[in-house]
Amino acid sequence: MLAITRTAALAGIEGISVKAEVDSGRGLPSFHIIGLGDTAVKEAADRVRSAIINSGFEYPKGRVTVNLSPAWIHKRGSHYDLAMAVGLLIAQGSISQQAAERKAFIGELALTGRVICVKGILPMISGLVGQIDEIYLPEENSREGFLAASGLGIRIVAVRSLKDAVDMLEGKLPVNYCTEDMAAEKDERGPVSLDFTDVKGHWAAKEAIVTAVAGGHSLLMIGPPGTGKTMLAKRIPTILPEMTPEEQLETSMVYSLAGLLSSDRPIIKERPFRQLGRRASQAAIMGGGYEPLPGEISLASNGILFMDEFLEFDRGQIELLRKPMEERKVTIIRRSQTYTFPAGFTLIAAANPCKCGYLGDTEHQCSCSQTEIDRYRSRLSGPLCERIDMCIEVSRVNYKALTGDETAGSGEMRRRIRIARQIQRERFSALDFDTNAMMDEAHIKEFCTLGKKEQNFMKSAYNRYSLSPRRYHKILKLARTAADLQESRNIEVFHLAGALGYTRFFDAYDAEK
Repeated sequence: MLAITRTAALAGIEGISVKAEVDSGRGLPSFHIIGLGDTAVKEAADRVRSAIINSGFEYPKGRVTVNLSPAWIHKRGSHYDLAMAVGLLIAQGSISQQAAERKAFIGELALTGRVICVKGILPMISGLVGQIDEIYLPEENSREGFLAASGLGIRIVAVRSLKDAVDMLEGKLPVNYCTEDMAAEKDERGPVSLDFTDVKGHWAAKEAIVTAVAGGHSLLMIGPPGTGKTMLAKRIPTILPEMTPEEQLETSMVYSLAGLLSSDRPIIKERPFRQLGRRASQAAIMGGGYEPLPGEISLASNGILFMDEFLEFDRGQIELLRKPMEERKVTIIRRSQTYTFPAGFTLIAAANPCKCGYLGDTEHQCSCSQTEIDRYRSRLSGPLCERIDMCIEVSRVNYKALTGDETAGSGEMRRRIRIARQIQRERFSALDFDTNAMMDEAHIKEFCTLGKKEQNFMKSAYNRYSLSPRRYHKILKLARTAADLQESRNIEVFHLAGALGYTRFFDAYDAEK
């Protein structure tokens, strides 16, 4: 007898609906799985057999064939177990085919019949929208599933075991629908210990950080060791704006695929802050593997990717950022299949000015030769410089600032950023982005109009500093953000001057190289 159940496959962060066609008939006892499955899929035969027997059901004595359709899509993982087992029990007559109509089954089976949690639930649910009414999930994944299915017309059924799932389908047990109360997230986070009030002085650096976060602009901080670059960066999470529901879902999909969600944290509600280590491989940065998983730049999407000691990274590692910063996505090809992960991160980097770190420091003498300085700085190429919006110099604070009272705290900085972000959301409400950093030339022409004085200022700056067209447009976007922070409808000369100041270090940097 032939039975059909529905489940889902993964292709990057996209879910794809899959039919599990189960045929049980005469022949030598065997269990064949076809449909381009990996080792975990092939091993499902033993898990399903033991789970069915240990749950008290009769296992067929003949030939069993399972086809995972469409067969051209690579299948990986153990989450197909539950759909196969239910299909086999339908084929055996233990459950009616009608009971499984417009239902999907996702979960790994233990040999005892217990349903075990799996990763990638969020993107899998997205691939089933409009095709099913209910999804049977492991109890540990039910909260995550409920939050993903909310508003999509899909009900989530939490199951502990194969026996429970069958009894619910047959009406012997009440269906254990996940409710809003069950899915309510536990907030176990303690009080925030970091705050920008801890950072004495550095008023210009704080204003630059506010501008970067408000407009989604990338930022490079350069200065000697011990000046507070890392301290500043570590406090950026305290001023990040709230995530929109769409951003929460996209980020949570990436974390779900990477297996970084838990039953106590079924969805990401705070913007991620990821720090990249210098020993990170290309796969760790970009994502990859035999069955590609997201890398650090995707885990930082809709948040911050922080790279400390930026120029200590190999040039090859740094150059990996160029394309994702431009396209805001990562594309990986494996076995003729394309996987796409989001990469809408904001880069925050900190670096020393030279190998020893003391070039230009008033308190220490630099011990690097010009050749060593050139070699050190060559790790940051011109094309990547063009893709970094802002660069500031972080110097030592004087004694008065160090011992004085600091008033520029995270609360006030976050309030200003929230207002600027709201202005941008309203400005770009008809477009598919919501920050100034994402504007292209057409949007700049529309939203960054200049008066006569401002045009003369930019003409003078363009000719005097030999700005590239890309850098010219960066300055206009930065000026637009500066105006938004002051709730100004028009871009003024002082907004442009401030934006130009954030890019002048690149010109000095190139001249020294």
